[in-house]
Amino acid sequence: MSTAPLTPVDSAARNLAATLARHPEHLAEQLNCFELDELLHLFAAIGNTEAAEAWIQHHEGEPECEGHTVPDAPAPAPVTPPAPAAAERPLHAASGEHTPEPGTEYPFSVSDIARAVSALLGDDWMAKSTGSWGTTGTLSGPFIGDFAFETDYESDLTMSFSRHTDDNWPQTPTLPDGFAACDEGVYLVGASASDGLEHLAGKYAAAVRAITGT
Repeated sequence: MSTAPLTPVDSAARNLAATLARHPEHLAEQLNCFELDELLHLFAAIGNTEAAEAWIQHHEGEPECEGHTVPDAPAPAPVTPPAPAAAERPLHAASGEHTPEPGTEYPFSVSDIARAVSALLGDDWMAKSTGSWGTTGTLSGPFIGDFAFETDYESDLTMSFSRHTDDNWPQTPTLPDGFAACDEGVYLVGASASDGLEHLAGKYAAAVRAITGT
């Protein structure tokens, strides 16, 4: 059976027992019975029964000795085996279906994109989730008009917005490369989660600046 590794205290106790084992003739008579029993258990713990017997022999000549026997060695403490590592989830089920770990295939939501865009635009902007499961995000700033991020029926990542006369946004903004107009807004052609949150946020932040003229 495997045993637990020695702690610093265990190691010090073993060293002390090994030292005392060599000097029963000088020290045994200085101990009372209780103290000797404690020392005998220490000898037993390190498996030195000969030392225990020698100390008993030198102590039993004392008038007040109650008699002693060599104690049994304590059973070694078992080592708790480490918990088995969790089995990795297979990327494909037996049927061939793709089964990635949750959160690995799509590591961020649409509302996360809105928040990342807000962070790039500055402290005057804020974003929040407005759709179930983080599938929609809204972005608002120092204007009356605001922006909404979502995916449409063709899976394009759209950014719709509302115009207000008092905002004085450009009527025909020059959109960043890759953007196209759609119903009520714009979208980045070919955008996908594989582009990464940082890249998408940078592109849509540039589109917001173009639309607002900032």
